[in-house]
Amino acid sequence: MSMRISIFMFYAILLAAVFGIQYYLYRRVTKYVCTKKNPSFFLWLVRAVFSAFIVPVVALAIWQPKLAAAPGWAILFFFFPLYLWHFSCLLLFLFLMVGKLLQLPFHVSTRLLARFEGLRRWLMGSNVQRFDARRRVFLRQGVTLLAGASFAGSAVGAIRRNEYETNQIAIPVPHLPEEFEGFSIALLSDIHSSVFMTKETMQRYVRAANGLGTDMIAVVGDFVNSQVDEVYPFAEAFADLAAPYGVFGVLGNHDYYSRDVDTVARLVNDCGIRLLVNSRTAIRKNNSVLNLLGADDTGNAPKAAASFDRMLTGIDGQQPTVLLCHRPYFFQQAADRNIGLTLSGHTHGGQIVFAKVGDEIVSLARVASPYVAGLYSIGSSRMYVSRGIGTVGVPVRINCPPEITKIVLTRS
Repeated sequence: MSMRISIFMFYAILLAAVFGIQYYLYRRVTKYVCTKKNPSFFLWLVRAVFSAFIVPVVALAIWQPKLAAAPGWAILFFFFPLYLWHFSCLLLFLFLMVGKLLQLPFHVSTRLLARFEGLRRWLMGSNVQRFDARRRVFLRQGVTLLAGASFAGSAVGAIRRNEYETNQIAIPVPHLPEEFEGFSIALLSDIHSSVFMTKETMQRYVRAANGLGTDMIAVVGDFVNSQVDEVYPFAEAFADLAAPYGVFGVLGNHDYYSRDVDTVARLVNDCGIRLLVNSRTAIRKNNSVLNLLGADDTGNAPKAAASFDRMLTGIDGQQPTVLLCHRPYFFQQAADRNIGLTLSGHTHGGQIVFAKVGDEIVSLARVASPYVAGLYSIGSSRMYVSRGIGTVGVPVRINCPPEITKIVLTRS
Protein backbone atom coordinates (compact mmCIF):
# COMPACT_ATOMS: atom_id res chain seq x y z
CA MET A 1 0.00 0.00 0.00
CA SER A 2 1.45 3.36 -1.06
CA MET A 3 2.04 6.22 1.37
CA ARG A 4 -0.57 8.36 -0.42
CA ILE A 5 -3.27 5.71 -0.03
CA SER A 6 -2.31 5.19 3.62
CA ILE A 7 -2.61 8.91 4.30
CA PHE A 8 -5.99 9.08 2.51
CA MET A 9 -7.33 6.15 4.52
CA PHE A 10 -6.04 7.68 7.75
CA TYR A 11 -7.83 10.97 7.13
CA ALA A 12 -10.98 9.20 5.92
CA ILE A 13 -11.16 7.15 9.12
CA LEU A 14 -10.37 10.23 11.20
CA LEU A 15 -13.14 12.28 9.59
CA ALA A 16 -15.61 9.41 9.93
CA ALA A 17 -14.78 9.13 13.63
CA VAL A 18 -15.12 12.90 14.13
CA PHE A 19 -18.54 13.03 12.45
CA GLY A 20 -19.74 9.88 14.19
CA ILE A 21 -18.82 11.22 17.63
CA GLN A 22 -20.32 14.65 16.87
CA TYR A 23 -23.59 13.11 15.68
CA TYR A 24 -23.86 10.87 18.72
CA LEU A 25 -23.23 13.73 21.15
CA TYR A 26 -25.59 16.02 19.21
CA ARG A 27 -28.37 13.48 19.68
CA ARG A 28 -27.58 13.13 23.39
CA VAL A 29 -27.47 16.88 23.94
CA THR A 30 -30.74 17.55 22.14
CA LYS A 31 -32.36 14.79 24.17
CA TYR A 32 -31.32 16.19 27.55
CA VAL A 33 -31.24 19.95 26.84
CA CYS A 34 -34.13 20.61 24.48
CA THR A 35 -37.13 20.49 26.81
CA LYS A 36 -40.82 20.96 26.07
CA LYS A 37 -40.71 24.38 27.70
CA ASN A 38 -38.71 25.98 24.88
CA PRO A 39 -37.56 23.27 22.47
CA SER A 40 -37.12 25.46 19.39
CA PHE A 41 -34.64 27.91 20.94
CA PHE A 42 -32.41 25.24 22.49
CA LEU A 43 -32.54 23.09 19.37
CA TRP A 44 -31.29 25.91 17.18
CA LEU A 45 -28.67 26.86 19.76
CA VAL A 46 -27.31 23.31 19.88
CA ARG A 47 -27.30 23.11 16.08
CA ALA A 48 -25.41 26.39 15.84
CA VAL A 49 -22.74 25.30 18.33
CA PHE A 50 -22.11 21.91 16.71
CA SER A 51 -22.12 23.43 13.21
CA ALA A 52 -19.57 26.05 14.31
CA PHE A 53 -17.11 23.27 15.14
CA ILE A 54 -17.96 20.79 12.36
CA VAL A 55 -17.98 23.07 9.32
CA PRO A 56 -14.33 24.23 9.85
CA VAL A 57 -13.19 20.60 9.93
CA VAL A 58 -14.78 20.01 6.53
CA ALA A 59 -13.28 23.24 5.20
CA LEU A 60 -9.80 22.34 6.44
CA ALA A 61 -10.04 18.82 5.01
CA ILE A 62 -11.01 20.15 1.55
CA TRP A 63 -8.92 23.33 1.50
CA GLN A 64 -5.81 21.95 3.26
CA PRO A 65 -4.24 25.40 3.84
CA LYS A 66 -0.59 25.94 4.73
CA LEU A 67 -0.93 26.12 8.50
CA ALA A 68 2.74 26.79 9.28
CA ALA A 69 2.30 30.48 8.44
CA ALA A 70 -0.92 30.93 10.41
CA PRO A 71 -0.95 34.20 12.41
CA GLY A 72 -0.95 34.12 16.19
CA TRP A 73 -4.53 35.35 16.51
CA ALA A 74 -5.75 32.48 14.30
CA ILE A 75 -3.93 29.95 16.45
CA LEU A 76 -5.33 31.38 19.68
CA PHE A 77 -8.92 32.09 18.63
CA PHE A 78 -9.54 29.50 15.92
CA PHE A 79 -7.27 26.45 15.98
CA PHE A 80 -7.05 25.99 19.75
CA PRO A 81 -10.83 26.14 20.36
CA LEU A 82 -11.45 23.88 17.35
CA TYR A 83 -9.01 21.18 18.43
CA LEU A 84 -9.97 21.39 22.10
CA TRP A 85 -13.66 21.06 21.27
CA HIS A 86 -13.15 17.86 19.31
CA PHE A 87 -10.74 16.39 21.83
CA SER A 88 -13.12 17.16 24.70
CA CYS A 89 -15.95 15.56 22.74
CA LEU A 90 -13.76 12.48 22.23
CA LEU A 91 -13.11 12.22 25.97
CA LEU A 92 -16.81 12.67 26.74
CA PHE A 93 -17.71 10.03 24.16
CA LEU A 94 -15.25 7.56 25.69
CA PHE A 95 -16.60 8.22 29.19
CA LEU A 96 -20.16 7.64 27.99
CA MET A 97 -19.17 4.41 26.25
CA VAL A 98 -17.51 3.15 29.44
CA GLY A 99 -20.67 4.08 31.32
CA LYS A 100 -22.76 2.10 28.85
CA LEU A 101 -20.54 -0.93 29.32
CA LEU A 102 -20.92 -0.67 33.09
CA GLN A 103 -24.69 -0.36 32.73
CA LEU A 104 -24.94 -3.35 30.40
CA PRO A 105 -25.56 -5.96 33.15
CA PHE A 106 -28.37 -3.80 34.59
CA HIS A 107 -30.00 -3.38 31.18
CA VAL A 108 -29.88 -7.13 30.66
CA SER A 109 -31.47 -7.77 34.05
CA THR A 110 -34.17 -5.14 33.36
CA ARG A 111 -35.05 -6.81 30.06
CA LEU A 112 -35.25 -10.16 31.78
CA LEU A 113 -37.53 -8.72 34.45
CA ALA A 114 -39.70 -7.17 31.76
CA ARG A 115 -40.42 -10.65 30.47
CA PHE A 116 -41.77 -11.62 33.87
CA GLU A 117 -44.19 -8.79 34.69
CA GLY A 118 -45.36 -10.23 38.00
CA LEU A 119 -41.84 -10.62 39.34
CA ARG A 120 -40.98 -7.05 38.23
CA ARG A 121 -43.99 -5.58 40.07
CA TRP A 122 -43.14 -7.56 43.18
CA LEU A 123 -39.50 -6.35 43.16
CA MET A 124 -40.16 -2.69 42.26
CA GLY A 125 -43.65 -2.14 43.61
CA SER A 126 -45.29 1.22 42.89
CA ASN A 127 -42.03 3.20 42.72
CA VAL A 128 -41.22 2.40 39.12
CA GLN A 129 -42.09 5.83 37.70
CA ARG A 130 -40.42 7.70 40.56
CA PHE A 131 -37.28 5.63 40.11
CA ASP A 132 -37.23 6.34 36.37
CA ALA A 133 -37.64 10.09 36.93
CA ARG A 134 -34.83 10.19 39.45
CA ARG A 135 -32.67 8.15 37.11
CA ARG A 136 -33.21 10.63 34.29
CA VAL A 137 -32.23 13.54 36.54
CA PHE A 138 -29.15 11.65 37.70
CA LEU A 139 -28.12 10.89 34.11
CA ARG A 140 -28.50 14.55 33.09
CA GLN A 141 -26.37 15.67 36.03
CA GLY A 142 -23.80 12.97 35.32
CA VAL A 143 -23.48 13.88 31.65
CA THR A 144 -23.16 17.56 32.58
CA LEU A 145 -20.37 16.78 35.05
CA LEU A 146 -18.58 14.56 32.53
CA ALA A 147 -18.79 17.26 29.89
CA GLY A 148 -17.43 19.86 32.32
CA ALA A 149 -14.59 17.55 33.37
CA SER A 150 -13.72 16.77 29.73
CA PHE A 151 -13.54 20.41 28.67
CA ALA A 152 -11.73 21.49 31.86
CA GLY A 153 -9.19 18.65 31.53
CA SER A 154 -8.57 19.52 27.90
CA ALA A 155 -8.00 23.18 28.74
CA VAL A 156 -5.51 22.32 31.49
CA GLY A 157 -3.73 19.84 29.21
CA ALA A 158 -3.42 22.49 26.51
CA ILE A 159 -2.09 25.13 28.88
CA ARG A 160 0.51 22.79 30.37
CA ARG A 161 1.53 21.00 27.17
CA ASN A 162 4.93 22.77 27.03
CA GLU A 163 5.85 22.42 30.72
CA TYR A 164 8.71 20.08 29.98
CA GLU A 165 10.94 18.00 32.24
CA THR A 166 14.69 17.50 31.91
CA ASN A 167 15.59 13.95 32.90
CA GLN A 168 18.95 12.22 33.29
CA ILE A 169 19.53 8.48 33.22
CA ALA A 170 22.66 6.31 33.16
CA ILE A 171 22.40 3.33 30.81
CA PRO A 172 24.92 0.47 30.58
CA VAL A 173 26.11 -0.34 27.05
CA PRO A 174 27.89 -3.65 26.31
CA HIS A 175 31.51 -3.40 25.13
CA LEU A 176 31.68 0.31 25.95
CA PRO A 177 35.36 1.39 25.97
CA GLU A 178 36.77 3.18 28.95
CA GLU A 179 37.14 6.35 26.85
CA PHE A 180 33.35 6.49 26.40
CA GLU A 181 32.53 6.02 30.09
CA GLY A 182 30.22 8.94 30.95
CA PHE A 183 29.68 9.91 27.29
CA SER A 184 26.40 11.84 27.22
CA ILE A 185 23.64 12.16 24.62
CA ALA A 186 20.79 14.68 24.71
CA LEU A 187 17.70 12.95 23.35
CA LEU A 188 14.83 14.86 21.72
CA SER A 189 11.97 13.45 19.70
CA ASP A 190 8.62 14.24 18.13
CA ILE A 191 8.95 17.98 17.70
CA HIS A 192 5.96 18.21 15.34
CA SER A 193 6.60 21.71 14.09
CA SER A 194 3.12 23.15 13.48
CA VAL A 195 0.75 25.91 14.53
CA PHE A 196 0.96 24.41 18.03
CA MET A 197 4.77 24.15 18.04
CA THR A 198 5.99 27.57 16.99
CA LYS A 199 9.50 28.69 16.14
CA GLU A 200 9.73 30.55 19.47
CA THR A 201 8.74 27.46 21.44
CA MET A 202 11.22 25.30 19.54
CA GLN A 203 13.98 27.81 20.24
CA ARG A 204 13.24 27.42 23.95
CA TYR A 205 13.70 23.66 23.67
CA VAL A 206 16.94 24.13 21.70
CA ARG A 207 18.35 26.35 24.44
CA ALA A 208 17.38 23.75 27.04
CA ALA A 209 19.07 20.93 25.09
CA ASN A 210 22.22 22.96 24.54
CA GLY A 211 22.23 23.83 28.22
CA LEU A 212 22.64 20.17 29.17
CA GLY A 213 26.24 20.30 27.89
CA THR A 214 26.15 16.81 26.39
CA ASP A 215 28.76 15.31 24.09
CA MET A 216 26.22 14.51 21.37
CA ILE A 217 22.60 15.26 20.53
CA ALA A 218 20.12 12.84 18.93
CA VAL A 219 16.77 13.92 17.42
CA VAL A 220 14.77 10.81 16.61
CA GLY A 221 12.17 11.93 14.10
CA ASP A 222 8.87 13.67 13.46
CA PHE A 223 10.42 17.05 12.78
CA VAL A 224 7.16 18.22 11.16
CA ASN A 225 3.53 17.38 11.78
CA SER A 226 2.01 16.84 8.35
CA GLN A 227 2.95 19.67 5.96
CA VAL A 228 6.26 20.32 4.25
CA ASP A 229 6.15 24.07 5.00
CA GLU A 230 6.42 23.25 8.70
CA VAL A 231 10.08 22.33 8.21
CA TYR A 232 11.12 25.96 7.63
CA PRO A 233 10.44 27.26 11.18
CA PHE A 234 11.89 23.99 12.48
CA ALA A 235 15.13 24.48 10.55
CA GLU A 236 15.45 28.09 11.69
CA ALA A 237 15.00 27.14 15.34
CA PHE A 238 17.15 23.98 15.35
CA ALA A 239 20.03 25.57 13.45
CA ASP A 240 21.33 26.64 16.88
CA LEU A 241 21.45 23.07 18.20
CA ALA A 242 25.08 22.04 18.74
CA ALA A 243 27.25 19.49 20.54
CA PRO A 244 31.01 18.66 20.43
CA TYR A 245 30.56 15.26 18.75
CA GLY A 246 27.70 16.34 16.51
CA VAL A 247 23.92 16.39 16.17
CA PHE A 248 22.34 13.35 14.50
CA GLY A 249 18.81 12.42 13.56
CA VAL A 250 16.46 10.03 11.79
CA LEU A 251 13.18 10.57 9.98
CA GLY A 252 9.82 9.73 11.54
CA ASN A 253 6.47 8.72 10.07
CA HIS A 254 5.08 12.27 10.16
CA ASP A 255 8.01 13.47 8.10
CA TYR A 256 6.75 11.14 5.40
CA TYR A 257 3.17 12.36 5.89
CA SER A 258 4.38 15.73 4.55
CA ARG A 259 4.37 14.10 1.07
CA ASP A 260 7.70 15.76 0.32
CA VAL A 261 10.12 13.94 2.58
CA ASP A 262 13.08 14.88 0.37
CA THR A 263 12.56 18.58 1.12
CA VAL A 264 12.13 17.85 4.82
CA ALA A 265 15.33 15.78 4.86
CA ARG A 266 17.29 18.42 2.95
CA LEU A 267 16.26 21.26 5.28
CA VAL A 268 16.94 19.13 8.37
CA ASN A 269 20.42 18.30 7.08
CA ASP A 270 21.08 21.91 6.10
CA CYS A 271 20.21 23.17 9.59
CA GLY A 272 22.99 21.05 11.09
CA ILE A 273 21.27 17.77 11.99
CA ARG A 274 23.06 14.95 10.18
CA LEU A 275 20.40 12.50 9.07
CA LEU A 276 21.27 8.81 9.14
CA VAL A 277 19.04 7.07 6.59
CA ASN A 278 19.60 3.34 7.10
CA SER A 279 23.26 4.11 7.57
CA ARG A 280 25.88 4.35 10.28
CA THR A 281 28.74 6.52 11.38
CA ALA A 282 31.58 6.11 13.84
CA ILE A 283 31.98 8.40 16.83
CA ARG A 284 35.69 8.37 17.66
CA LYS A 285 37.30 9.25 20.95
CA ASN A 286 41.04 8.75 21.14
CA ASN A 287 41.52 5.26 19.73
CA SER A 288 38.04 3.97 20.58
CA VAL A 289 34.88 3.82 18.47
CA LEU A 290 31.16 4.11 19.22
CA ASN A 291 29.06 2.91 16.27
CA LEU A 292 25.99 5.07 15.71
CA LEU A 293 23.25 3.54 13.53
CA GLY A 294 20.27 5.41 12.12
CA ALA A 295 17.17 3.57 10.83
CA ASP A 296 14.79 5.32 8.46
CA ASP A 297 11.15 5.14 9.53
CA THR A 298 10.42 1.44 9.20
CA GLY A 299 6.98 0.03 8.55
CA ASN A 300 7.28 -3.53 9.82
CA ALA A 301 9.52 -5.97 11.68
CA PRO A 302 10.99 -7.81 8.63
CA LYS A 303 12.04 -4.50 7.05
CA ALA A 304 13.53 -3.36 10.35
CA ALA A 305 15.48 -6.60 10.74
CA ALA A 306 16.85 -6.37 7.18
CA SER A 307 17.82 -2.73 7.71
CA PHE A 308 19.60 -3.52 10.98
CA ASP A 309 21.50 -6.38 9.33
CA ARG A 310 22.75 -4.12 6.55
CA MET A 311 23.89 -1.42 8.96
CA LEU A 312 25.70 -3.94 11.17
CA THR A 313 27.65 -5.49 8.28
CA GLY A 314 31.37 -5.15 8.91
CA ILE A 315 31.07 -3.98 12.52
CA ASP A 316 33.33 -5.64 15.06
CA GLY A 317 31.09 -7.52 17.50
CA GLN A 318 33.23 -6.21 20.38
CA GLN A 319 32.40 -2.57 19.61
CA PRO A 320 29.48 -0.71 21.22
CA THR A 321 26.42 0.12 19.10
CA VAL A 322 23.76 2.79 19.57
CA LEU A 323 20.71 2.78 17.28
CA LEU A 324 18.48 5.76 16.50
CA CYS A 325 15.07 4.44 15.44
CA HIS A 326 11.93 6.58 15.52
CA ARG A 327 9.49 3.79 16.37
CA PRO A 328 10.19 1.61 19.41
CA TYR A 329 8.25 -1.33 17.98
CA PHE A 330 11.39 -3.10 16.75
CA PHE A 331 13.31 -3.40 20.00
CA GLN A 332 13.18 -7.21 19.83
CA GLN A 333 14.84 -7.15 16.39
CA ALA A 334 17.54 -4.81 17.74
CA ALA A 335 18.12 -7.00 20.80
CA ASP A 336 18.33 -10.13 18.64
CA ARG A 337 21.27 -8.46 16.88
CA ASN A 338 22.96 -7.45 20.13
CA ILE A 339 22.52 -3.72 19.55
CA GLY A 340 23.49 -2.29 22.91
CA LEU A 341 21.23 0.78 23.10
CA THR A 342 18.24 1.93 21.07
CA LEU A 343 16.92 5.50 21.31
CA SER A 344 13.32 5.99 20.16
CA GLY A 345 10.28 8.23 20.40
CA HIS A 346 7.02 8.11 18.39
CA THR A 347 4.65 7.29 21.28
CA HIS A 348 4.74 10.72 22.97
CA GLY A 349 4.73 8.71 26.20
CA GLY A 350 1.04 8.19 25.55
CA GLN A 351 0.40 11.98 25.44
CA ILE A 352 -2.94 11.35 27.19
CA VAL A 353 -2.20 9.10 30.16
CA PHE A 354 -5.26 8.02 32.13
CA ALA A 355 -3.32 6.36 34.94
CA LYS A 356 -0.04 4.71 35.91
CA VAL A 357 -0.07 1.34 37.63
CA GLY A 358 3.48 0.63 38.78
CA ASP A 359 5.59 0.82 35.62
CA GLU A 360 2.57 0.30 33.38
CA ILE A 361 1.10 3.31 31.56
CA VAL A 362 -2.66 3.27 30.91
CA SER A 363 -2.94 5.01 27.56
CA LEU A 364 -4.19 4.38 24.04
CA ALA A 365 -0.53 4.19 22.96
CA ARG A 366 -0.25 0.99 25.01
CA VAL A 367 -2.57 -0.72 22.53
CA ALA A 368 -0.06 -0.22 19.71
CA SER A 369 3.12 -1.07 21.61
CA PRO A 370 4.31 -2.41 24.97
CA TYR A 371 7.03 0.25 24.80
CA VAL A 372 5.50 3.63 25.66
CA ALA A 373 7.99 5.64 27.71
CA GLY A 374 11.20 5.18 29.68
CA LEU A 375 13.82 2.43 29.84
CA TYR A 376 13.29 -1.15 28.65
CA SER A 377 15.59 -4.18 28.66
CA ILE A 378 15.88 -7.42 26.72
CA GLY A 379 18.93 -9.33 27.88
CA SER A 380 21.88 -6.95 27.79
CA SER A 381 20.20 -4.65 25.25
CA ARG A 382 18.51 -1.46 26.43
CA MET A 383 16.03 0.94 24.83
CA TYR A 384 14.98 4.37 25.99
CA VAL A 385 11.67 5.74 24.64
CA SER A 386 11.32 9.51 24.90
CA ARG A 387 7.99 11.18 25.63
CA GLY A 388 8.98 13.77 23.04
CA ILE A 389 8.27 17.48 23.16
CA GLY A 390 5.45 17.97 20.66
CA THR A 391 1.85 16.84 20.35
CA VAL A 392 -0.15 15.21 17.59
CA GLY A 393 -3.88 15.12 16.94
CA VAL A 394 -4.70 17.60 19.68
CA PRO A 395 -2.46 20.19 21.40
CA VAL A 396 -2.94 18.54 24.79
CA ARG A 397 -0.83 16.54 27.21
CA ILE A 398 -2.37 14.98 30.31
CA ASN A 399 -0.23 13.25 32.98
CA CYS A 400 2.55 13.15 30.39
CA PRO A 401 4.80 16.23 30.28
CA PRO A 402 7.30 16.71 27.44
CA GLU A 403 10.85 15.64 28.15
CA ILE A 404 14.42 16.30 27.13
CA THR A 405 16.61 13.45 28.32
CA LYS A 406 20.29 13.33 29.08
CA ILE A 407 21.50 9.79 28.42
CA VAL A 408 24.79 8.95 30.14
CA LEU A 409 26.57 5.85 28.80
CA THR A 410 28.23 3.63 31.34
CA ARG A 411 30.15 0.38 31.33
CA SER A 412 28.43 -1.05 34.38
